[in-house]
Amino acid sequence: MAVLPKHVAVYVPALNRGGAERVAALLASGFHKAGRRVTLLVDFEADDNLALVDQGIRIVVFGRSHGASVRALARLLGQGGRDGGIDVALAIGGAANVKLSLAHLLSRSGARIVLSYHGRSGVGRGRLGHAAYSFAPLLARRADAVVCVSDGLCAHLRDDWKVPPAKLTRIYNPVSVENALPASRGELESRPPVIVGMGRLNAEKGFAALVEALARMRADARLVIFGEGPERPNLLARARELGLGDRVELPGYRDDPWPCYAAGRCFALASPNEAFGNVVVEALASGLPVVATRSGGPDEILAEGRFGALVANGDIEGLAGALDRALSEPGDPAPRIARAAEFTVERAVRHYLDLFDGLSGVPAPGGP
Repeated sequence: MAVLPKHVAVYVPALNRGGAERVAALLASGFHKAGRRVTLLVDFEADDNLALVDQGIRIVVFGRSHGASVRALARLLGQGGRDGGIDVALAIGGAANVKLSLAHLLSRSGARIVLSYHGRSGVGRGRLGHAAYSFAPLLARRADAVVCVSDGLCAHLRDDWKVPPAKLTRIYNPVSVENALPASRGELESRPPVIVGMGRLNAEKGFAALVEALARMRADARLVIFGEGPERPNLLARARELGLGDRVELPGYRDDPWPCYAAGRCFALASPNEAFGNVVVEALASGLPVVATRSGGPDEILAEGRFGALVANGDIEGLAGALDRALSEPGDPAPRIARAAEFTVERAVRHYLDLFDGLSGVPAPGGP
């Protein structure tokens, strides 16, 4: 009889601001609530998502050095599943996936490792550099299992990285919507014509496209983007060039996103590449009509247009038209709210634990 894994480790570089980091905290707490012993492994301390971590979860901090974290991971994995050692280790994100894989090779451990990918652009890059990225496909193929947050990302790893389909599992991100402020149709129609955007102000998030689209829209429409990042001055400068200075606001990052959604009549996402899009689920949970570029994950969340408008990448006129329609006719929020409820933490936790438990019956290379 297979022994189910009791001790699960979740590895993420830090619990700082970000969707993947929030997912790590939610999953760790979900595993703990399900009765598993959980250790949360981080390279450095950050408090942004710490409130989401259950009190009974042990947190181990390795330090910012990549070498130190790989060696520390190898030591922990080397304990195997004996005497309370780690049975299954889950890495969250590209850099964590590479480091956990290297640590597993060094440890020659029988512990199972599961890699999870949350984006295509820059998968495995970051500070680990191009050399580590070049090994990422090989390391993914050696893992016990690989989780992708969308079908499109699974297809990328299958077709481009040659990860065996049997090792690939799609598990949508858990999105906690218990504190959402869902709007009624009447409430949406009574709000000012504000388009809400949310995310880190990086070029790859496509917020510049929203500024360009606003210039082609009704004169009373406004754009409010919550978040911080290096693109702030460029976005503000372009808004001034287009004569939109008083119609574009960048209030900064907010710990509580729900009042941000409640400030708008519709939500927009213009990323050219988005593996999932937690903010899309949050916007749906708030009842907002969503307009998104075809970028991967949002296409799946919106069910190819059933629950929101999808626009081709680079089609600024199409984006402006879809946003104008969303502002003019927000529609019935009930189907959107119901769709958001499908991406629960409980469902994601159940899928992950089913995956972990299934691995317990598979002999591990080099293991006992």
